[in-house]
Amino acid sequence: MFRKKADQEPLIVPTDSIKALPDGILFEGENIFLEWGADPETDKQYAKKEFRADRVIYQWGERKILNGLTLPFKTICWNHKQHGENRSIESIDFSTEGEGAEAKFDDIKKHFESILGEPKQQEDLDPGEVSLEWKVKAVKISLNFFNRDHPKVGLEIGWWV
Repeated sequence: MFRKKADQEPLIVPTDSIKALPDGILFEGENIFLEWGADPETDKQYAKKEFRADRVIYQWGERKILNGLTLPFKTICWNHKQHGENRSIESIDFSTEGEGAEAKFDDIKKHFESILGEPKQQEDLDPGEVSLEWKVKAVKISLNFFNRDHPKVGLEIGWWV
């Protein structure tokens, strides 16, 4: 007559962030694991949530990932892709612009080359633009540098399927 509610399996936090990448992102300093596709509201591990007309931005704060890369990350949940309260973590992002952007790009590039090897570089870009890509199973790491009006770096790590 009455059924016992099924117990939820506990989340096992991985210790190797590179091996765990196909399943999610590990914030190494805090030992927090965010599964790809999980609702960012579940454990409320974000530092700040911002509402915009067309998106919700989850600021994770400065976090250490993938063998020590430390940056202030965010996740953007676009309203036209994720309707209602059903939001999911599909990627984490970092961006910066202005003075120091080129040095930050070089630092991030060197870090990923040291752990993932040589990236695939996109061809046919405008002068001053660089687009690099690494893949780890179903996860894509995109690192971009743009230098039209002023330097800008963009990093996105997330599902590509």
